[in-house]
Amino acid sequence: MKRSFISNHRVALALSAAIFLLGVMAGDVAFCQEELGKLSEVHQLMVIQPDGKGWKLLPCKDDQTYGSPDWSPDGQWIAYDTWSAGEEFPDARIEIMRADGSNMRLIGAGAMASWSPDGKQIVAHTYDSPQTTVVMNVDGSGREVVVPHWGSPRWSPVGNRIVTAVPGSGLGVFDLATGKETRIVPQYSPHQGLSISPDGKHICFADRTNVGANGGGALMLVTLDAKTMKASARALVKPGFFSHSSFSPDGKRIVFSWQPEEARDHDQLYLLNLDEEKPPVKLEGQDEAAANASPDWSPDGKLIVYAGQTRTKSKGAK
Repeated sequence: MKRSFISNHRVALALSAAIFLLGVMAGDVAFCQEELGKLSEVHQLMVIQPDGKGWKLLPCKDDQTYGSPDWSPDGQWIAYDTWSAGEEFPDARIEIMRADGSNMRLIGAGAMASWSPDGKQIVAHTYDSPQTTVVMNVDGSGREVVVPHWGSPRWSPVGNRIVTAVPGSGLGVFDLATGKETRIVPQYSPHQGLSISPDGKHICFADRTNVGANGGGALMLVTLDAKTMKASARALVKPGFFSHSSFSPDGKRIVFSWQPEEARDHDQLYLLNLDEEKPPVKLEGQDEAAANASPDWSPDGKLIVYAGQTRTKSKGAK
């Protein structure tokens, strides 16, 4: 993405921001505000093989909590968001580190980072007022607003697009070449942590349209025609409380976090094979006494990085 593109669209962004603020006043982004409290749990980053073996705690700082890890396209780096003890979500910062946990680098304010296909840029959302979606270089320079709203953004592996969650209004597909955002599946209310298939044709997200005291959410799969921007959606798993998901490199499986209605004490990681009509299975090797979320599959398919609750980290895993 070129900086000249951003400059040419500042007026359009300002107008869009004003329109979005009207939506905020009308209560369309109530979900976003639910996140803006103090952190109640501390999570650190962990890696595990898809077969449940090789669990490892990455070297994180004890006084910080970590979330939303995302592998770089070459598998050499992991981007993530982090807060210090006592801080709130608006204090979120984006950092990157090497896949072994070394060489941590601060990138800037924001959360839920996603790498560009060439690994040179990162997209993330902010908790500014108003909340925005920004693109920056991997060293934090060249920071620019591309979408005037929050959105748990994901950079599509193909197609020069960024997909965002728009609470209460479906998904937003932002075309970096034209600067236009198209809303799809507006009948759904996506939660944070959406993912895009390696071929860019499918989007997996957690729907909370019918979520209530007794659950009611669903893990959804969208099929998108990039030429016509027509989209259809179907439920993969329901009911329960869902959040982050990630496709395997071959696009045949999805790892996701889920609280089934019958066990709503904390999130656990599950695997779903898209080629089989079978229910999801819990990922072996994770600490079942702790909350585990935000999984992301490595580009080579050998590891899954996730954010695990640290109160039982000393027990390790299988």
